[in-house]
Amino acid sequence: MSMLERIARYNHGTRSRRETLKLPMKHKPARLSDDGQDRSLFSRQRDIMNQVLSPTIRHFGFDGTSGSPFHRRSVSPKARSTDTLTLNTNSELKWDRETLLELSDSVRESLHNDKTVGPSASQLSDFLESAIRSEEHQRGRSTMLTLETIEYARLDKLVEDVLHFSENVSLRVGPYLSPSLPDDLPLQFRVDASHAKSLVRLWRRHFRENYFMIDRHRRESLLKSGRLKGVSFDSSLDYVFGMGRWHTKVNDPISELEGNLEFDPGHWWLNLACAVRDGMVDSPFEAPTKGQYGITALPLLTGHEEVMRANTYKYVREGRLTDMHTALLTQVGRQIRILRGYRLRSIVAPRAGVRYDGLFTIKQYGFKQDSETGVYRLELTLERVADQKNSQEDLDKIPRPSQLDDWESYEKLEGDKIKKEEGDASYLEWKLRSQEEKIDREDWRRARLFKASFAR
Repeated sequence: MSMLERIARYNHGTRSRRETLKLPMKHKPARLSDDGQDRSLFSRQRDIMNQVLSPTIRHFGFDGTSGSPFHRRSVSPKARSTDTLTLNTNSELKWDRETLLELSDSVRESLHNDKTVGPSASQLSDFLESAIRSEEHQRGRSTMLTLETIEYARLDKLVEDVLHFSENVSLRVGPYLSPSLPDDLPLQFRVDASHAKSLVRLWRRHFRENYFMIDRHRRESLLKSGRLKGVSFDSSLDYVFGMGRWHTKVNDPISELEGNLEFDPGHWWLNLACAVRDGMVDSPFEAPTKGQYGITALPLLTGHEEVMRANTYKYVREGRLTDMHTALLTQVGRQIRILRGYRLRSIVAPRAGVRYDGLFTIKQYGFKQDSETGVYRLELTLERVADQKNSQEDLDKIPRPSQLDDWESYEKLEGDKIKKEEGDASYLEWKLRSQEEKIDREDWRRARLFKASFAR
């Protein structure tokens, strides 16, 4: 008797004594599957390992016999999605791409911010077991979980983050180091980590080199059909003044009513050129957008912002007279759409990219010139309009992990283009400047949040 079998039998016996039941273990005879291969050894080893890791866990199955929180539904062949995991034509579990993407974002967000799996723990366990069973059942054939679905829903990033979190907690090192972490990982998370490791191995064996090139394909898709569609890189543009080196065809901005209907607070872009492409603003520069009846949008990309009270903010920037947004002088008391960029020094600014934060009322406008330096200083008081679709707390969660993945691809693309068109020296300069800015922003944000914690 092997060591795994002995441990499994011990766990089974211990559980039986606790429940005052004595149920004999019966082993199923070996049998051949439809493709002629003996599956008994694989099934037996998997069952033993499951008992070792979790003798009391009821594993999820596709036959509908488990108590999974995910519902089953019967659909017509026309309505059946190719991105749904299924094992037969009579029943299927709803695992569409959007559901999987939301699961991935939720778990990764909780691992990074809260050091736990979060509210989607049971869904994560069900998904991992479902995906493993699907891969093993369809061994040698195409599975319903395609590489395109894995790429879209960031499932490769999900299993990697689960594994990294497990390893970092075990070693007490890495980006998830925290004194609040428990001494021992929960048993179910240990099982999830084991399943994640198995799933990565199965995906690598199934998709081979395509799995290892998934990030490269994401970057290519970003330009062709993703967030950078219709936006081009131009190394001749000034990096500082133009807030980037990307440009697009300038179209007429959408009207006030169209903007309020088309864009919800929380809409996110990689850069301001993408917002120009979509009609939110009319210029890739940090300037107010003029509509038919006045100013419609204002991007806040530089300067700094202070929270005066709930939903009221003071925006301050310094520069030349042309940087003072004098067109806003006649807009006091009116509502405009506010966009915030990641370079803005504000605790409510996004960590990356540009985000639409909703409608704000301009409560006060003013600027003055320093008599000694000649520098102008703008002060703008903004109040967020109440009862909008997403609150500021909701906006603070954007960009989400999948959007940050796109941001990393975007930075990689920009770096590659700078290196190709301007050389290694320009690339190194760009890389160092980007890293210094990032460290400076993080230090500033950390200090402000620490200061704000004492004011509560």
